[in-house]
Amino acid sequence: MVKVNPKEVYKSNVDPKEVYKRLVRRQDVPCNWDAYPDIRKGLYRYVGTLASTDQTIPPRLMDSAISFGIIEAGPGPQSKMHDHDVEEIFIPLDGLWEVAWGKSEEEVEKVTLGPLDLISVPPGILRCFSNVGSNIARLMVIQTSATPDSGAHLFADQSSLENLKQHNR
Repeated sequence: MVKVNPKEVYKSNVDPKEVYKRLVRRQDVPCNWDAYPDIRKGLYRYVGTLASTDQTIPPRLMDSAISFGIIEAGPGPQSKMHDHDVEEIFIPLDGLWEVAWGKSEEEVEKVTLGPLDLISVPPGILRCFSNVGSNIARLMVIQTSATPDSGAHLFADQSSLENLKQHNR
């Protein structure tokens, strides 16, 4: 085993005490039910914007290279088919979530995820997600960008999701 002198490997210009400024407690992250204009779903924005431009309840931490948040929603579709210029990772915390992806709305692959399963959708791939369980559930989402200009490109008519605005929350 090679012994390493910590003073020789510490490469950050950041004082380790500054890391406390990056601490986010759950009670400090309110749910934003208006973060996405297309559908009513709750968003807890811990880090970054998760591609939302709504600033009613801003993210708790923006000084990061990623976005991290939790979506809370009732059963049914929670996004229309879209893509991002960044990777997007989905991890259900509870319930059952279906993630669909593909080259078009007609050529779609799907998988159902249970609690703590994970799927990573690469940049440029169309994707959407739905709560396919029977109860309100939470989905952790991570994007490899902290800004709303992560290239969310929408591809479908949203009218089929209008009913969810009444069912969520």
